Amino acid sequence: MKILAIETTGKYGSASVIDETGRVFSADSREEMNHLKGMITLIDEAIRSAGITKDELTHVAASVGPGSFTGIRIGVTTARVMAQMLGIPCIGVSTLKAMAEGILDEAISKDALYVVPVINARRHQTYAAVYEAEFTSDHEKQSAVNIMEEKQYMIEDLLEELRTKLAETDGAKAFFTGDGIDAYGDIIRSAMPEGSYLFADEEIRYQHSEPVARVALRMAEGGKTLGYDELMPEYMRLAEAEQRLKAGTLSDRIKRASV
Repeated sequence: MKILAIETTGKYGSASVIDETGRVFSADSREEMNHLKGMITLIDEAIRSAGITKDELTHVAASVGPGSFTGIRIGVTTARVMAQMLGIPCIGVSTLKAMAEGILDEAISKDALYVVPVINARRHQTYAAVYEAEFTSDHEKQSAVNIMEEKQYMIEDLLEELRTKLAETDGAKAFFTGDGIDAYGDIIRSAMPEGSYLFADEEIRYQHSEPVARVALRMAEGGKTLGYDELMPEYMRLAEAEQRLKAGTLSDRIKRASV
């Protein structure tokens, strides 16, 4: 098995190839929002690093969102085109899930019970979720299990729900990651009890294709694949806002922020 994973939902693009043993070969850019221009180069570099050719790929995975609307479209379209061209299946990976998986080891090493990926959606809006580590029976491997829904939150609402969850587990800590820290760090600091949270370092804070590849490998092993025409973006904001507006339950804060 040789899976190509593409990450374009954040400000830095990256591509990785993972094999059936879990070895990962990556290429990433430090140029912000250079996905359209640089992604094919990154893909070629990751494939060369893996010592294979495009024809040896068995799957193409994409981080499907939420995140940058333009970035999501670039990544999903690139994956669809490659899958169609090579005649191989696609895998759609939640960006928030991959972000949580990417810092899970670091969170566990710091005794944090919860992992909280937060993507800045502007005007106090975020795409976020909360995950908890789940270990295998031999405690050798762990994965991030979703315990608070992946969706659009006002940052204040997210923190209120998280405080409630922390209060139910005395002494638990939350490990935040994502560019939501950059945008709302001061709000998090003022809202969260002292000693109840940690921030991921910038070196590991942002989206990357390596955890996308690791999640995709597990999905491929479980048969969770798609045809190229079934791989779709997960913008989240549009679906969430349209649903809630139609139902008349759109948050007053979101309405005011949109004006």
